[in-house]
This record gives sequence, structure tokens and C-alpha cells, in this order.
Amino acid sequence: MRTNSKAIPFISILVLIASLTQVVDVKALMAAARSYCDAAQFVTDVTVPDGTSFYWGVTFQKTWRIKNVSSCTWTTSYNLIYVGGSQLGAPGSVPFPQSVGPGQTVDLSVSMTAPNAPGTFIGYWELQDPSGAWFGIGSGYSHSFWVKINTTSPSQLVTTFDFTQNICSAQWSYLGGPIPCPLNPNKSQYGFMQVLNNPTLETGANAGATSLLMVPQNKYNGSIRGIYQVKLLPGDHFQATIGCQYQAYSCNVTFELAYLTGQSIVTIWKAREKYDGQVYSVDIDLSRYSYIGINGLILAVNSFGSPTDSNGIWVAPRIVRYLAGPVITATPPTISTNTPIAVTGVPSSTPPAASSCNRAQFVSDVTVPDGTTFVPNAAFSKTWRLQNVGTCTWTTAYSLVFASGDRMSAPSPVLLPQTVVPGQTVDIGVNLVSPPTAGEYRGYWELADPSGAVFGIGANGSNPFWVDIVVTGTSTTSTAYDFAANVCMAQWMSGAGTLPCPGTDGDSRGFVLKVPNPQLENGNTSTSAGLITFPQNTYNGYIQGVYPAFKVQSGDHFQSIVNCAYGATQCFVIFRLDYQVNGGIVQTFWSWAEKYDGIYYAVNLDLTPLAGQNVNFILTVTSNGDPTGDRALWVGPQIVRNGAGSVSSTFTPTSIPTNTPINTIVPTNTPINTAVSTTPVPATSTFTPPATSTPTPTVPTAAPTATNTQQANTQLYNNQTYGFEFSYPIQGQISNQMPTGAHITLPFASGTNLVEKYLDVNVATNVTTTCVSPITQGYSPGSLQPQQLAVNGINFIKESGELGAAGSFFDWVAYSTLKGTNCISLTFTLHSTDPGVYLTPPPTFNMQAESAVFTSIVSSFAFLSA
Repeated sequence: MRTNSKAIPFISILVLIASLTQVVDVKALMAAARSYCDAAQFVTDVTVPDGTSFYWGVTFQKTWRIKNVSSCTWTTSYNLIYVGGSQLGAPGSVPFPQSVGPGQTVDLSVSMTAPNAPGTFIGYWELQDPSGAWFGIGSGYSHSFWVKINTTSPSQLVTTFDFTQNICSAQWSYLGGPIPCPLNPNKSQYGFMQVLNNPTLETGANAGATSLLMVPQNKYNGSIRGIYQVKLLPGDHFQATIGCQYQAYSCNVTFELAYLTGQSIVTIWKAREKYDGQVYSVDIDLSRYSYIGINGLILAVNSFGSPTDSNGIWVAPRIVRYLAGPVITATPPTISTNTPIAVTGVPSSTPPAASSCNRAQFVSDVTVPDGTTFVPNAAFSKTWRLQNVGTCTWTTAYSLVFASGDRMSAPSPVLLPQTVVPGQTVDIGVNLVSPPTAGEYRGYWELADPSGAVFGIGANGSNPFWVDIVVTGTSTTSTAYDFAANVCMAQWMSGAGTLPCPGTDGDSRGFVLKVPNPQLENGNTSTSAGLITFPQNTYNGYIQGVYPAFKVQSGDHFQSIVNCAYGATQCFVIFRLDYQVNGGIVQTFWSWAEKYDGIYYAVNLDLTPLAGQNVNFILTVTSNGDPTGDRALWVGPQIVRNGAGSVSSTFTPTSIPTNTPINTIVPTNTPINTAVSTTPVPATSTFTPPATSTPTPTVPTAAPTATNTQQANTQLYNNQTYGFEFSYPIQGQISNQMPTGAHITLPFASGTNLVEKYLDVNVATNVTTTCVSPITQGYSPGSLQPQQLAVNGINFIKESGELGAAGSFFDWVAYSTLKGTNCISLTFTLHSTDPGVYLTPPPTFNMQAESAVFTSIVSSFAFLSA
């Protein structure tokens, strides 16, 4: 072939221009970075690229390669810090392994553990300088980088240690000496333990499992404990249910799980329990204790005061292990210069073969073969024919479960319709609704056994099966109400009062804007009109629009796409659909936590529970903390109605997504496990027994500044990073937990106009001004009357106030204290509705009674020793 010599100069010129353009881009980047002392650039995922799959409980190491594109040297006083999403068992901060000069790169690693639940999990991380200031990557060097993994259940869940079966292998004692095992009836006054087969609990129901009864020494503040020799591995969990024995009406005890190291006993977890007709589940990840060479695990029960009826029961106390794949490790941390880096292959987690007990084989699509076409919003039923090719019988306690992909408004789980023995086939179906927009959609499904372990089809019994459809054409439904078209028929308001409609972009009071062709956060443009709703520019600010009354018919659906506006990279909000019937209480029908991550969520809510009623629907958006960039976008919000007057009867309504709790600091589509009502407490030394068989308490060498006296029926919030703790009611549910704070919902009396009670914990670092709660932001100077008070020798600033919304009031009180240069705030909020908006007003809640727990929580607050 003859060379075209005339083309060479032209090609050379193109190459030269491209090279110069690249140089200009690099120079521009470095020039922009010079204005930042701290600026970073993401280079590559050294280990665990996005979407890596792990089995439950697998420990892995995530490593990012980050480049210093600033003018400052990163010293070993800099930290990698967790800022939100799924923490995955990782520490809150990890110091840099070495100094990193401008232009150099560094590999930053952190050890993590895959959650014990199926789903997709994203954790967000940034960097922190020695002053405590955060910085990251991207525009403004203020954006997080992340770890993103998928989890599937392990092939087998096994009990590795049963505390009831090994009762007499433990060393039992009270504070005055040993306790014999088996029980000596003549010495029961020193305390005793006993295995009970299916005992009756304080709920009046049978335990359903073998249990361990522990009764402390018959004296004031008596104690009993057993030291078990247990070998732990990463991923092991302690599981049990705790409660008092039936009719032990005066039972008031503390349950404790601890470990022995040398001659010291260290608490892992503890909880107070009083006879109240309730029992509590415990699930504690013991991975961190598998690395430190413990000398034994300890179960203890202590009387709180009088020993009368101190009959504490552990139901099925055991250590469970999730058998999983290999640990992924990172390459050793290194620093390099501007020399190009050759990225090597990343090890992957290859799941082992599934157990032969539970395996399925796909036979056929009974209905809806792949590629079936539907119009938007069409209800349909998908049925698969599967064969049991395992060795275990599938009972009706087995279920069909959604795994990933497009859920299409389906319920999950769906119980199997019949028992299926090995070799038999079964038709398994689920009701779905086609998405509202045209496109191709696929949802992946699996089966789950009664323990929750999932399995599927394929050679290893670990692959999902799916439903695959195409949405095209126009919907048979009609729009019964268009929220975007009627945007200014609604009354819009925020904490700053009534807002104009349409609003003005940038209004600090909050604003609403109608957008004809909005751009979604994934970059696509929608042909449906949208609403940009921006909350008031204050911490946890909100905006809401109350629409005129609408009469709901059976089968009506609320539909919308919710996401952040394109380019609003700092957006982190809570979407809510609230409603009010005939001027009654304002209630939440649905909510969704959304962070800018390039993913949108399609809402399709069945409104049939409200059929026949005149309903004021309320579109609400709240900031999840800092309101910066919170441009929340509703696309095509509408109520649709089937042409026949109702949605097909094959559809099973699911009005609230199961993985969407309110006020949860996690990225979109990240499941949250809130099943455990008792929170494991980081290890704290309790006492050191002598080397004899008679343990006696000694005073800790370093006591906290104040002593936390844990109250009855409480659990402990313990912040090791900033050194403080306090007790809160055991019914409280904690979320948004990170080193700098947490959100805790608190129990309250029902039947009044009080609809919500919660506590926000916040730590502001390197405070140089007055230490106050973030909730005070937005108040004019002098409008609050701070009080100074001392509780247990700790000085607090107490402030209180009220925020208003549509028919709602938020009464708050905040306690703030300094520890060094860190401002710690506990902000309590009572959310109530205005009785005046009701035709029949409910009783007004008792503020004094509901606020009493605030004082109790603050009274238990204590600083930890260094």
C-alpha cells in the first residue's frame, strides 16, 4: 500500500493542537488549584471499583488513589474522613500514611465490612486538614469521593457457638466468688443460671427457642456473669432477644455483653430492661473484637437496685457466622511524583458455590416473556415457573424477593403459594406497574429462605431471574390533577413565612419555580414540566406547597420523578408527600432521601387508602442539614386515573417504599438496616478482676469528667471520636449516625396533636465563636434568650424557640457545651399540629410531660476521659 504523504503534515498538526489543548487544561487546573491550599483530584480506584459484589459480612479494604493538586503539603496530620452514606463498619477517620507534596499522589486505604443485608451501598468520604476543615475533589474541591458495593446473602448462615448448649463450660461468678454449674439449689442466693426450653416472656408469648435464665445474687445491685471461651472471626455476630421472665413484675436489670482481655473486663454492649411487656432484639457485629485476641466473651445480668424478680432471659443467645468470599486487600500505600501510574488489575470477590440445600432452575416465563410491550402505568402480573433442584423443601415461609434493577412498584417479599419439594415445579408471580416513561426496563428477582438467605438459579444457585419489558405509546390513564400546572394554586411557605408563586431564584426564604423541560440529575431532559423547590436557606430548612382539596377515587395514583436538578452537586434533601383530610392532622404519606448521585427515583403511589375523601396534598422538601445547593426537582408530579375508574385489580398497592425512612443520611437507593433497637456501645473498660477466681471491682484508672448513670430501659449513645456519651430511651431509633452527629427519634404518647419527637446530635469542630446549636441559624441577633446552666459539673448554654409551617409547630430546646474547641449540641424538637385547623380538634399534648425526657437525657450526658 502506498503511503499518503500529503496527509502526514495535516495529521501532525492535529496531534500538536490536541497536545497543546491538553497542556492548557492541565495548566488551567493547576492554576485554579493554587487558589486553594487544600485541593484534591481523584485518580483511580486501586481496589474495589464501583459495583464490586460481596457476600454479607465480608471484610475488605478500599483504596483510592488521590492527587494533591493544591499548593500545600498534606502532612500525616491530615485525615481521610467518613462524611455520609453507608459507613460499612469503617472508622470515622484514618490518618494519612505519609506526607504528600503538591503534584504527588497517595493511596488512601480503609478497612470495611459488607453489611448483613442485600442491596447497593454507597459511602461518601472526604479529606480533612489539621484544623478540622473538610475538602474534596471536583469543582471547588468540595465534593466527596465514594465506595460503592453490592451485597448478596452468603451461601450459608451457621451458628458457631450456642451459649445455652455450653452453659457449664463457662466460668460463672458473682461479685463475691464462683457460682457452681449445674445449679446447686442450696446456693441459689448467690445467683444462678438455668437453661429453659421455650419459656414464657414478659410479653405473655413463648420464646420459641431454648433460652438462658440468669438471676443475679440476691442483694442490692447484685450481679451474675459467665465467661465463655469463644473463638471469633471477622463477620461474626452476637444475636439474642432479651427480656424479663413472665410475671417477674419487679424485674429491673441491666443486660451486658463484654469481653475479657488479660485481667480486664471491657463492655461491648449493654441495655437496661424493666418489666414493661416488651422484649428487644440484639444483633452485634463482633468483627472488631476478632482482631484483638480476647480471652473470653462474657454474658452478665445486674440488678438495678433491689434484686426482687431480677429474672433476665436471653432468648437463643448465639454467635452466627456468614460464610463468605475472600478478603480483598489493597496494594501498599505509596507516594509517587507526576510520573504516570500504571494501574494494575483489581482483585475481585468471587462468591463460593451456593449450598446444595437451596437451588432453583428456571423452567419458563408463564406470563410476560422478555420484551413484552406495555403502555405507561399499566398494571400487569409476571409469573415464572421454577423447579426446586436443591435438597431442601421450600415451605410457604420461603419468598420471592426483589434483588436489583427496576422494581416497577412491586411488593417484596412475596410468600410462596405452596410447599415445593425437591424436583417439583411451582409458578411464582408478582404484581407490577409499568413505569410512567417510555424505555426498556428490567428487574431482577431471587428467592429467600425463612432465615432471609437468598438464592437463585444457575450452576451455583446464585444468579437472579428477571422480568424484562418495553414501555411505549401513551398511557390508558388520564391526568386527574397536575401539580406543576397548578403550582400557584397552592399556598407555598417556609420557616420564613408565606412565599410568592412563582418565586425568585436565589430567594433565601426559599422558592418554587416551574420548569417546562427540566434536566434530570443524570443529564437527560424530560418533556414533562417540573417544579424546582428550594428550601429556606437555613439548617434543616424546608419548603412546602399546600394544594386545594382534591377528591380521591379508588385506584388513583400519585406519580412523579424525584431527584436533584442537574448540576446541583451539593443537593441533599428529603422529599415528602404530606396530606390533610377535611382540615384534620397533617400526615406523611411517603418520603424519600435523595442525594445528588446521578440517579433519579420514579414514584408511583397508590392513593386508594384515601379514596372518597377530600384531601389537601402537600409537596414538602426539607434540607438534610446544610441547605447549600438543595435544588430539589419534582418532574411531572400528577395524580393519574385509570380510564375505567380504577387500576387493575391485579396490582398490589405499596404506598411507602420499604427502604425509605425519613431523615436518613444515605445516598439514594441505599437500603438502611434499622431493625436492631439496641445500639452496640463502643468498648469501655469497666473493672479489672484479680488473678483469682473471685473477681472484685476496682476503680478505673482514668474516670470520665462526669459519670453517666444509665437509666432504666435506655441504651447508650457513645461518641468515641469526640469523647462524650449519654443515655436515651431504648425505644429510640438512631439514624444519620456519623462522627459529627446523629438523628434519634424518641417515643411519645399517641392520641394527641403531637406527631413527632426527636433529638439531633451535632458536633462543630474548631469553634472560635460562641458554642450554640445549628438550629439557631437564621434567627435574628438577640431574638433568642440563652441561659447558662451546669449539669453534673458540665457547663451548657440552653436555648429554645419555635418554628412554624403549614398547620405545624416545631418547639425546640437545645443544650450546647464546649469540649476543647469542639461544640457539642443536643437539640430536642417536638413537632405538633395546630388544633385550630381541625373540625374536631384532638387533645393538646402535654409539653411538660413530653419534655421530661430531655432533662433526663441531658442529666446522663458525660465526657469521656482522653
